[in-house]
Amino acid sequence: MKYIFAILLVILNLINIPLSILYMKVQKWYLPMWKKDKVIYFAFAPFYWILVILTFIFGYPCEILGKLVH
Repeated sequence: MKYIFAILLVILNLINIPLSILYMKVQKWYLPMWKKDKVIYFAFAPFYWILVILTFIFGYPCEILGKLVH
């Protein structure tokens, strides 16, 4: 059973790692917009939160599977 979890973990991490890197770069750009330009901040908010949700959807199972494999 651990081998199946390990394979699933690898597959999920193929999606999760680039998605997490993208999330960190977008967050670094997006959060300072609150002070710089509120229009861009609110215009980009739906896309940012979609990215947050996708990162959570792929990241949380990776955490659980990582604990099950070890």
